[in-house]
Amino acid sequence: MSFVQKKLIGSKNLPEIIKEERTAASLNLEEVSFKTEISLKYLQALESGDYHLLPGEVYTKEFLKKLAKLFHLNEKNFYAIYQQERAIQPPLLNMEYLAAKKRSNFFSWLNPKIIRLGLAGLILLSLFGYLAWEVKNIFTPPVLTITSPLNQSVTADASVEIKGKTEPETTTLINQQEILIEPDGSFSQTVDLTLGLNVFKISSKRRHGQDNNVTISILRTPPSGAEQVNQQNTGSAYN
Repeated sequence: MSFVQKKLIGSKNLPEIIKEERTAASLNLEEVSFKTEISLKYLQALESGDYHLLPGEVYTKEFLKKLAKLFHLNEKNFYAIYQQERAIQPPLLNMEYLAAKKRSNFFSWLNPKIIRLGLAGLILLSLFGYLAWEVKNIFTPPVLTITSPLNQSVTADASVEIKGKTEPETTTLINQQEILIEPDGSFSQTVDLTLGLNVFKISSKRRHGQDNNVTISILRTPPSGAEQVNQQNTGSAYN
C-alpha cells in the first residue's frame, strides 16, 4: 500500500508542523511516542523547538525520519527544515547560556563561609563605629550656648535667670554647682547677685569627655533713690 506524501508549507517552522500534524491525526504525545518509539522527552523537545535537549544528530535524524513516516511527510524536506532552524539556535543558546552563567557566578560566592565572614565584617564595622563615636565624645566637647543674660550685662536686680542649651545627657554646672537640664538639653537657673561684678562660669561635660566652658559677667549696681524707697516700703509692708 502506498502513501501520498504531503507538501510541507515553507512558512511554518518544525514545531508548528509536528503539532499540527499530530493534532490532525488526533494523537497526543504519548501515543506518538508509542507509535514511533521516540522518547517522550525528545518529542517534547522537538515540538517546543528546544533542539539543544536532543541527543546527537544521528539520533535526531532518525527521530525525524520516523515522524515524517508517521505523518506522511517528505523526509528530506522535513529534515532540511530542522537543519535550518538548528543552525540559528547555537548563537541564541550561547547568549542564554552566558546570561545563566553570569547569574550563577554572581550567586556562586554566596556560600556559608562568605556569609559568616560578611557578618563578622558587619560586627567589626559596628564596633569600630561605636569606638569612633566614643573617641569623638572624648575629644570633642559638647555644644554649650548661653541665651540669657548677655555677657557684661548691667542690672540693679538682686538675681538673674541664666538660660541656655547644651546636649542631652551631659553634666552642667554653674560655678561648680550642678543644675538640672531638660531632656532636650535646655536649662534655666536663677542665681543671686551681689553688688558689684558677678562672674559665672557655666560648664557642660559628657561622661568620659572634655568639658565646654562659657563665662559671663554681670554688674549689679546699687538701686536708685526711688528704688530704695520702693524696697523700703515693700519691706515695711511685710513687717
